[in-house]
Amino acid sequence: MKKDSFAENDRRSRRRKLIYVKSVSEIPDFRSDDEIAAWYQTHSTVLIQDQLEAVPARVGGKLRERVSSRRPATSGASKRRHPARSA
Repeated sequence: MKKDSFAENDRRSRRRKLIYVKSVSEIPDFRSDDEIAAWYQTHSTVLIQDQLEAVPARVGGKLRERVSSRRPATSGASKRRHPARSA
């Protein structure tokens, strides 16, 4: 038996089971990002994914700087379509 297996099993048993949301109306209005994070730790919207609206992500401040510093320079080669995806 592995040394860490008891700790791993203990951690799994303490993990809460997810509540599966069955309707968009079950998603509350949130007042903060912390409230959103806490709710999604215990809830899953996987059953209603097709009913949810896609919203563009907005990134600003230090995160924007970090992401843009990792992004390679744009060239014509990077914009080419993947051969399998050509229409």
